[in-house]
Amino acid sequence: MIIVPVENRPDWKNPPVATLLLILVNVLIFFFYQGKDPQRVEQSYRWYVESGLYEREKEPFRHYLSRTKPELREDLDAAGDQATPQLRDAQFQYAAYDSQFSQALHQELDGDPEWREDRSRFEQLVNSVSGKAYAFNAREARWDTWITSMFLHGDFGHLLGNMVFLFLFGFALEIAIGRGVFLLLYLCSGLGGTLLFWMSNLGTDHGVVGASGAISGLMGMYIAVYGLRKINFFYNVIFFTGQLRAPALIVFPIWVGYELFGASNGNDGIAHWAHTGGLLFGYVLLALWMRLGLKYNRDFVEKIDHDAPFKSALSRIQELVVKMKLDEARQAAAQLVKAHPHDARAWRALYGVVKISPESRQYHETVHALFKQAGNAARDPALQELIEEVAHAYTGNGGATPALTESVSLLLAPRLGRVEHIKPLAVLAERLLERQCRHEMMPRILQSVANLSAKARLTAQAQRYRDQLRERFPDSEEARQLATHTVA
Repeated sequence: MIIVPVENRPDWKNPPVATLLLILVNVLIFFFYQGKDPQRVEQSYRWYVESGLYEREKEPFRHYLSRTKPELREDLDAAGDQATPQLRDAQFQYAAYDSQFSQALHQELDGDPEWREDRSRFEQLVNSVSGKAYAFNAREARWDTWITSMFLHGDFGHLLGNMVFLFLFGFALEIAIGRGVFLLLYLCSGLGGTLLFWMSNLGTDHGVVGASGAISGLMGMYIAVYGLRKINFFYNVIFFTGQLRAPALIVFPIWVGYELFGASNGNDGIAHWAHTGGLLFGYVLLALWMRLGLKYNRDFVEKIDHDAPFKSALSRIQELVVKMKLDEARQAAAQLVKAHPHDARAWRALYGVVKISPESRQYHETVHALFKQAGNAARDPALQELIEEVAHAYTGNGGATPALTESVSLLLAPRLGRVEHIKPLAVLAERLLERQCRHEMMPRILQSVANLSAKARLTAQAQRYRDQLRERFPDSEEARQLATHTVA
């Protein structure tokens, strides 16, 4: 059974960093640490056989099977020598992973120093396998494995399934409740899942690995966030697949019931109690925290778009342009700019309307007003890009450029110099020279246009601006730098 929400899409402008980091950690551990487990197992198996442990523990193993699994002992005895490979493999599995057999061996053979030394080496090799080193075991319940077991997986399918669900639930929750709270409750849910697994398997050698408990906690948290709000779910139950829209809370008892049913119906190799614990912990912890005043992203959860009126106005302007109602479109765009004077989208909409008639007065007035925003453009890359784009078009149209007043030219020139736009910068410099501008910024502007001209291999143009710098501003620091460079 699969029931997952399909309500939200990732916003890659604000990527789910914590979710992606968790996925990366799990993947790296699986491939670069657990990926070496086959070699570790092979090394321990080879030692078990070649050191003589297999032969020395053969009789104790048969005695142990007589007490615990007499039917297996009878089958092996009946098979005789033909069962030697199976017997060796079975004995290795018990010797490596059955703690009761290990205790029985120590009670019977501890008096043999040579066996004790070989056995110690064997146990070191076995304990280096990830399942022994960092998986959670209900009998031992080491404190560190409560955490480390959450980052181990049984096989690639186990990893892939968990990471898909981690992403599906994680990116939305990270935006909704914040990265810090998300990470904290993810770990707490994993611990809660392990706790319920431990309580249901006390005294056994049953172990658990995987992020499933923590991910089930994310499912519980998702329900706590959305509550009775209707959201879209994708479902696959036996042969039935589709989508439904329902209150989020409705699927919580379905998820819990499915896990409890799985826990009570045989051993399918799935840690249903860990899943159940994660679900309950994730839901309860976040529901209580929200009740106590946790601030969450209500706009994201309730899909409130504060930018909707702005987007609607842009759409209205585009419709008017398509219908060739240009005066109405220009008036609507001008009102949008008035309401949002520092928003590049509003300016682009207005410019897009007026540039249809580049000979009109409104075109030059709009360009002039936009250029005056150059001082505010440092805070908005989109506005910077628009101003540079319009400056190129305006200075290259070959017609009158009344928008390039002295004050505007002085404002634009440093901006274009920093981004190395030589052609419009040269036009501005010419306009300022024609008007005999004596502003303190002029030496720097002339120096910039001269350097960029030289860089563009416009040698004559570069020399002209250097000459103008020497003649008009001989006492400036820029002129002195030029003189020093020339002498050198």
